[in-house]
Amino acid sequence: MFGTSGIRGVVGEEVTGAVALGVGRAVASEGARRVVVGRDPRDTGPALTDALTAGLRECGADVITLGEVPTPTVARAVEWYGADAGVSVTASHNPASDNGLKLWTGDGAAYVGSAQDAIAKRVRNDDYELVPWDEYGSCMRSRRARGRHVDAVVEAVEGDLDLAYAPPFSPVWDPVLVAAKVLNGALDE
Repeated sequence: MFGTSGIRGVVGEEVTGAVALGVGRAVASEGARRVVVGRDPRDTGPALTDALTAGLRECGADVITLGEVPTPTVARAVEWYGADAGVSVTASHNPASDNGLKLWTGDGAAYVGSAQDAIAKRVRNDDYELVPWDEYGSCMRSRRARGRHVDAVVEAVEGDLDLAYAPPFSPVWDPVLVAAKVLNGALDE
């Protein structure tokens, strides 16, 4: 189920709403009570995010949605919001036909090894801890994560500005064609 950087594949084949729902249920069933969720700008992102969020909430997790943000913003937001986990709905540089899910631990590190195995096992066995309707998790939207990430990048670079602008160096910002585009204007300033 997991590859080198989460779960990725062709939408409608390897990556479906059912897979996203199952991963959401599994993450919450493994004990995540608060989960941060963000996505890249792929057309399939909103539907997969909705399924993922439904699965998390069905198993009692509160969800903080960030909307369209760069993948590293989700990893950083896990700590900022005191979350137990995070999920980026993204397939990075893969073709537009693909999408995926990248999972983050409570300290913002990627899921690896036994953490991935536990999620895959729950999804494979359809083994979830569904809660009664009155214990469903909540869902709230945060619009602050993007600005907070920009501030963190600027703060990290400010101390090195003399070096960054000293010949022959000049700063380079390359958002490629992904969600980092949303930070363009803020970082240019």
